[in-house]
Amino acid sequence: MEKRTIISFSLFIVLFLAIVGAIQYLRIHSLHTLLPNVAEQRMEIDQLQGGEAAASGQHRLQVYLVRDDEELAVKAADNILYGLRYAKLDVTEIAPEEVGTVAPSPYTILIFTGERTTRWPFAEMKRFVEGGGNIIFGNRFKDPAFNELTGVEEIGEFVPDVYGLNFEEKIFPGYVDLNPPEDLFVHSVVDFAIADEANVILSAEGFPILWEYAVGQGNVLYWNTTITNQKMMRGLFVQTLGTLPPAFVSAQAAIKLMYIDDFPAPIMSGKMKDVSTTPLDKSVKDFFAEDWWEDMVEMAEADDLIYTGAMIGTYEEEMELVDEQLIKRGEFPMLFFGRKLLANGGEIGLHGYNHQSLVTADEPIDPTYGYIPWKDKEEMKRSLLQAESVFANYFPAETLKSYVPPSNALNRTGVDAIAEALPELRTIASLYTGESENGDFVQEFEFDETHPELYHFPRVTSDYGESKGSIFQMVDAIANFGVFSHFIHPDDVIDPERAFGRDWDTMFASLRKIIDDVNVNYPHLQAYTQHYATEKLITYQAADLNASFDENIIYLSGEGLVNPSHFTVRLKTGQSIDTGTFAFGTVEQMEADRPLYLVTLTAASAEIAIEGDAQ
Repeated sequence: MEKRTIISFSLFIVLFLAIVGAIQYLRIHSLHTLLPNVAEQRMEIDQLQGGEAAASGQHRLQVYLVRDDEELAVKAADNILYGLRYAKLDVTEIAPEEVGTVAPSPYTILIFTGERTTRWPFAEMKRFVEGGGNIIFGNRFKDPAFNELTGVEEIGEFVPDVYGLNFEEKIFPGYVDLNPPEDLFVHSVVDFAIADEANVILSAEGFPILWEYAVGQGNVLYWNTTITNQKMMRGLFVQTLGTLPPAFVSAQAAIKLMYIDDFPAPIMSGKMKDVSTTPLDKSVKDFFAEDWWEDMVEMAEADDLIYTGAMIGTYEEEMELVDEQLIKRGEFPMLFFGRKLLANGGEIGLHGYNHQSLVTADEPIDPTYGYIPWKDKEEMKRSLLQAESVFANYFPAETLKSYVPPSNALNRTGVDAIAEALPELRTIASLYTGESENGDFVQEFEFDETHPELYHFPRVTSDYGESKGSIFQMVDAIANFGVFSHFIHPDDVIDPERAFGRDWDTMFASLRKIIDDVNVNYPHLQAYTQHYATEKLITYQAADLNASFDENIIYLSGEGLVNPSHFTVRLKTGQSIDTGTFAFGTVEQMEADRPLYLVTLTAASAEIAIEGDAQ
């Protein structure tokens, strides 16, 4: 072969290999860079300015909490404190011997938890309530010495395992009655006979659970139950507490957050009609691209939702894929669904390299998951960085800001790994209620104790509307402080058991009803991605609210309040405030029987006139 021919052939081979290599590189790494750029939606969290010199009234709500050291008292008191503080209600803990120092007033409330009634100063309590103060007994107890304060006429036996909760009157829009076998609430009650003058507000299986009783010039609320130590009744506690003073204000963070777990994620093969009860003769991939996603987008546009997804790299249990393999597997879900999610204003958070919870063999987790424990924190960190590389490959201008634990299981090793591997990540979003002993990562809305840059923002509810208990929890969190945080799993539709035998149309209609009810009952909730929901809630919690009262005026102002700020205002029956648009914002009526209003503040302060006489 001539030298010239050899050189030409060599150049051809080199050029061919270079072209193949370039195509391969572009196919794996950079082909998407030729597509138009998409970016996460940026949102502003404004604050009201200039409320420092606002007028104020002569009365402020004063709430005092008295507890002992027994388990029921401690758990109920801790739970009540969280609920009241989320609603921006100040609470002062005092010892029983300090009760006599609290002056009676219609705007003063004493809360007692526990059953050690012999430590309570009965004479001072009686003088307090007869003089016009208010008392809440936060759990059931038996002591005939207190009958004249509680409205009890006859004391029966303790009755365990009483199920459900029924509303004898409307307290807050959206609550649903729970009847056996609904097991969200299982009470221990006392079989009391109570005075005819006592007004029962809540009941369960024929037992009075909460009643109000007038004593002298004051009022008493008695909780004949042990459920006040549970998170899912915090909103109910706040809203019923609000029936005691002449007028009552509680704050609403006004956040609406919708999660799609395992999204974007690899999609299984097969046809819908073969793997689900949805009778479509098309691939699972085409169903999610053409039907499922289009329905979700239409709902978001029509019902004011912004989705936060939680991406996953692979469903393989072992961490054996190199970056290029993981990037390749993410090509369709990230380029198709990920780009569309961002283009529709959403956020892509992180679920993980795979669906193995960040838990070591020494940490608890439900064994039925069958997950393989991680060796240590360093292995977890490598997996997080590998998953981040997939995200960065497709969205190099964005950062991961939120993390959702697979199966909502996580422990301290995993939290440390997240904080160290992804220092720009701001939020861990797991569960509000769950079973910690089984590894559920159960959170409050607060900063992490070890890593102060990390914020815990639990998801409150999930599912496609098959549980009344879930609806109750959703409403209660909104009644507490105006947070709706719901998540769904796309792959429920291809699991007949998790779909409860329903096809996609039925599941979607059920989900749609949840969202429609939220929008009708709570139109003040504003849609956010997880990242901006976190920023708004941090601002909300840091702000100071000043709510005060004269006989016929409510004064509202504060420092650092978000703009707009939302409040529920409760009045006595027979009273009202004007609804409409005013210089300070708007007023809307939420309930008429026990008057409840929604006040939206767009100015730094407001003076709201109360009309009518309390009945």
